[in-house]
Amino acid sequence: MRNQFFTPRYVVEFLTDNTLGRIWYEMRRGQTRLVDECQYMVLRKNAVFLDKGQDAPKPSDSALSEDSGKLDNETEYIRFRARKDPRNLRILDPACGSGHFLLYAFDLLETIYEESWDDSEAPPFGETNGSLRDDYPTVEELKAAMPGLILRCNLNGVDIDPRASQIAALALWLRAQRSYQRLGLKGASRPQITRSNIVTAEPMPGEEDILEEFCSGIRLKTVANIVREIFERMKLAGVAGSLLKIEEDIRELIEQAQEERRAEIERAKDRKGNDLLFTQAAMDEMAGEKQQRLFDSTDKTDEEFWSEAERLVIDSLRDYAEKAVNGRATSRKLFADDAERGFAFVDVCSQLYDTVLMNPPFGDPATETKSYLAREYQRSKHDLACAFVERWASRCNNGGMLGAITNRTPFFLSTSAKWRQDIVIGGNALKTFADLGYGVLDAMVETAAYCIEVRG
Repeated sequence: MRNQFFTPRYVVEFLTDNTLGRIWYEMRRGQTRLVDECQYMVLRKNAVFLDKGQDAPKPSDSALSEDSGKLDNETEYIRFRARKDPRNLRILDPACGSGHFLLYAFDLLETIYEESWDDSEAPPFGETNGSLRDDYPTVEELKAAMPGLILRCNLNGVDIDPRASQIAALALWLRAQRSYQRLGLKGASRPQITRSNIVTAEPMPGEEDILEEFCSGIRLKTVANIVREIFERMKLAGVAGSLLKIEEDIRELIEQAQEERRAEIERAKDRKGNDLLFTQAAMDEMAGEKQQRLFDSTDKTDEEFWSEAERLVIDSLRDYAEKAVNGRATSRKLFADDAERGFAFVDVCSQLYDTVLMNPPFGDPATETKSYLAREYQRSKHDLACAFVERWASRCNNGGMLGAITNRTPFFLSTSAKWRQDIVIGGNALKTFADLGYGVLDAMVETAAYCIEVRG
């Protein structure tokens, strides 16, 4: 990738306050300490929180006129946003460097966890079916658990530089220790941090002979072939970084396998006249009851097939990564429960996020990635920053927020018109925009910081 510069603290706060902070503000219908703690959160004086299913009234002609007064004095109608257990809030920096966005998000999450624990109507967490207070009966228990929960459940980061990824993970670990110190917890009394989700965008580990040995042990040839293909496509990860749509590659390959299986079933029907008869070769490939059920699509919907097939491929990739590493890269694994090299990147790319924060590379792409970006990012191939915004807006949950500081040129160049039309305002909502100009990043470049709410 290309140029990456240090993000000033005030920009970090501006973007995080108006994404993660704004999401929690809307979930709490304004009743949150973040109103005071987030000094850069953009708020209007007159806010009306809509109920579920309620639409904002259409603006009157007078409200649209130039004489309607300052925007700050106008009523802001805020769409209903369902509350979440904080453990279900996922935050990503797809070009994380040393983790400045994630460190500040950690600060906000501590407040978010405490307010959720105090909330008698807080929703449950899917993994435990309990609220924070159900799972941590005292506030002292919650505060002791929070640092580990925030690193395990909330914060995610990707970088192409393994040193940057390690620095970000270490910085978050030190931030957790600061919380323990503030609580008066010392030494062995501090809960152990066992996982972070800070990963390096890199190829799958191991050489091709290790891959072939592993794939030869997969009884379902279709899955083995998909693993081989993903291994090849992952070779671009070190230069494309988090712009590599590896989760879409997995989906595409599985859908191809599904179509091939259906075609094979139809051919068997034509030859034998038996709706349930497969060729012997197909039956041999489907050895094992679980795998036979997986690819017998005659009694499954497309959705059921995709869900099971994806899980099987992901499990196979995880198994391969663990076997390929085989203890040779323990220095790259800072925490015991971290995913293995290569697969960790697949895992992060496969998730959806509530908040994406970034200061991505910008300008022309590297030579090795130009053909890939031209194919996968037709609206934003002219600028890496635009490609990052397009990529990670597509991985936000409905209602998720993306905050970025980039060069400002994509907002007026004709080559970026489709990007502006389709990504920034087309179906999404540009919520805040700060035209910062020169002097923000350590480079002669004009910048803009903006937050987009993803809708759809």
